[in-house]
Amino acid sequence: MNRSRIVDIQVHVVELPLRKTWQISLYAANRRAHAVVRLQTEDGIVGYGEAAPSPAFMGETGYTIETVLNRYLREAALGENLFDIARIHERMDSSIDGNSAAKAAIDIAVHDAMGKSLGLPVYRLLGGKVRPRMALSWVVGLQSFDQAVEEARRKVAEGYRVIKIKVGQALADDVRLIRTLREELGDAVPIRLDANQGFTPREALALLDQVRDCPVEAFEQPVRKWDLAGLRFVRERSGAVPIMADESASTLQDACNVLRNEGADLFNIKVGKVGGLYRACQIAALVEAAGLKATAGSNLEVSIGEAASVHFVASQKALSLPNDMLLGSALHSANLVSEPLSVIEGHVLCPERPGLGVDVDEGLFGHRS
Repeated sequence: MNRSRIVDIQVHVVELPLRKTWQISLYAANRRAHAVVRLQTEDGIVGYGEAAPSPAFMGETGYTIETVLNRYLREAALGENLFDIARIHERMDSSIDGNSAAKAAIDIAVHDAMGKSLGLPVYRLLGGKVRPRMALSWVVGLQSFDQAVEEARRKVAEGYRVIKIKVGQALADDVRLIRTLREELGDAVPIRLDANQGFTPREALALLDQVRDCPVEAFEQPVRKWDLAGLRFVRERSGAVPIMADESASTLQDACNVLRNEGADLFNIKVGKVGGLYRACQIAALVEAAGLKATAGSNLEVSIGEAASVHFVASQKALSLPNDMLLGSALHSANLVSEPLSVIEGHVLCPERPGLGVDVDEGLFGHRS
């Protein structure tokens, strides 16, 4: 019989360089601090988790995760049974409010260890496989006009199914880029807009009014995350463009409030944003029950966090939109695993090995296999 009590949790922060400056309306960065969790059970099973939030986006970094985990979450999870995931979350929530990325790192490590303990891939623990392969979108960050157009062209040629472009800093520049990409890529390639809270409600509508003749797949998080009235204001006047909630749906309760307020047609459910796989699946069920659809985005996690997102999307019906969950590995010049997940013609397959299905560099924690 498996002995599944958690006996050790370690966290290590690794700063990984980005290949080029990553910029959205909230911030710009050249490096990312990734918090990597190593969890061990009493029978020697090891699970890994990862979170890589930005302070401007979530109020957390790899370093705050390290502090919160060592001072609060470690004690909450030690001694618990791997398979009591609801209890682990209850204890984490009781120990400290918020800090959903820190909790996600623990949650992902727990699921990795659960899968390894049973000899099953994580998606089997989440309900089984709904889709055999997952279509991917690519995100074009804020950069020069020529760079943005070239990057979008290249990613479409590589097979990415949706091009998501960051907007929200200069309306005229946004309009020019949208119009150019629609002309360059044709109507067959969906274009998704993401303002990361960069607009007021009226500014968001002004953008949509100026590109009415350019079909837009969705408009993600046009207004500040707390402005649910503004989100609904935009949705009611957006015409045929669906409105997607991201930062406004950072918790299960947030997502419920967005639905009650009729503020969004779609949701972006990021495993590392909402507290891990357990919470992500709860939100996915809520979205499914409302008859809506979702995508899974990225906090620029590399392959540990990305693998968690892939298992999540593979197992949840609501996650039927193309996802930009594999953004981090492509944008960083280093990784935490020996073999990152492969993108094949704009799609990714879910790992079939036990746990997350990736091989983590144990040297991060002073261990060698």
